[in-house]
Amino acid sequence: MNITGIIAEYNPFHNGHAYHLAQAKKETHADYLIVILSGNFVQRGAPALLDKFVRAKMALLEGADLVIELPPLWSCASAEYFAGAGIALLRQLGCVNALSYGCETPSAEVFDVMLDLLSQEPPLYQQQLASAQKRGLSYAAARENALLSLLPDTMQDAARSVLRNPNNILALEYQKAIAKQAAPIKVRPILRLGAGYHCTRLSGPLASASAIRSLIASQCEDSNFQKIPKALRQAMPPSAFALMTEYHSRYPFLYENDCSQMLHYALLKNAADGFSMYADCSLQLSRKICGSLEQFDGYSSFCTQLKSKDIAYTRISRVLSHILLDIQKSDYELWRSRSYVPYAKVLGFRRESRGLLAHLKKHSFLPLLTRTADVKKLLSDEERLFYEKQSFADTLYRAIVFEKGRQKMPHETRQQIVIV
Repeated sequence: MNITGIIAEYNPFHNGHAYHLAQAKKETHADYLIVILSGNFVQRGAPALLDKFVRAKMALLEGADLVIELPPLWSCASAEYFAGAGIALLRQLGCVNALSYGCETPSAEVFDVMLDLLSQEPPLYQQQLASAQKRGLSYAAARENALLSLLPDTMQDAARSVLRNPNNILALEYQKAIAKQAAPIKVRPILRLGAGYHCTRLSGPLASASAIRSLIASQCEDSNFQKIPKALRQAMPPSAFALMTEYHSRYPFLYENDCSQMLHYALLKNAADGFSMYADCSLQLSRKICGSLEQFDGYSSFCTQLKSKDIAYTRISRVLSHILLDIQKSDYELWRSRSYVPYAKVLGFRRESRGLLAHLKKHSFLPLLTRTADVKKLLSDEERLFYEKQSFADTLYRAIVFEKGRQKMPHETRQQIVIV
């Protein structure tokens, strides 16, 4: 059986994602596609625009056969941990042959050279990285500086192009994780088409998720969601657009600033102890947060206020999400040492792909959770603590939805997995 994995957020699902699913299946000759999907909080440190079940359904209607959740402990982590957890999930399913991902530079000599340096981390690379960070550069800038210092002049421009595109960075981390975990998974990069990852202008049928979210935030938040720009309708598959429209008739879309009130409470509650115990938060950043609390006036503005040359906005946003979700460094240390995730939580599958579930049950090294009763039945006490961390994030998401739209989402225990 030929099975290909994809790691994604689909926030929201658009035409580029549909193209990737189709190409992945075609180019890897896959019998089945498994998507590892970020849960209700995403990598940039924010709640997902739409909840995880509707995003899973979008993927299933456009060609995915099975969707498994990437828990919030890793879904709002840095690229290295996000990729490491996604690969660990696919590897522990025991039967995934390939990973397909979209990137701006699908194959280049410089890509392979940088991958080797990042995987091996030779002493000179480590010295250059530490030196750049001591000069006040952010980790991303310091890493770029260290890599460029070890590359020949002929590769400098190509290397900068690779490192300044987010999908390329994830591609490097996916391959690094495969090597470190000795995962028997081949990679199949697919060239990203259309707008760039960070492009916020919607034009043409292949727009970025950032552009779609930006347009929705600026023009589509009134109660009459039917009066939306034609460009938005054209940027998404009809099935995904219909699901998004139906979702918005019941629930509000969420953005990072919708977490402001709860985040402010979490910051005030924990300020006396500082924040350096939370994942990705240094003592320096903890002190900066404590010293700036009196000026807090919202999630995004607080990120901007804390941003500096050596601490990027996205890192601050992730740290704040870790504080909000109570994700601590000790959680990272424990679960990285235990292959990241102790179970595979199924969000949905296609009826015609039931054979895939049966195949996974025979080959997976992880218990498959398809209903709430499986938690007590299949998980150890320690594994249930991991699950409770995930449940807390979902409870918080529902609370934010209710606070914004006064509409209650079904509790996780009453939410059935999606079957299409």
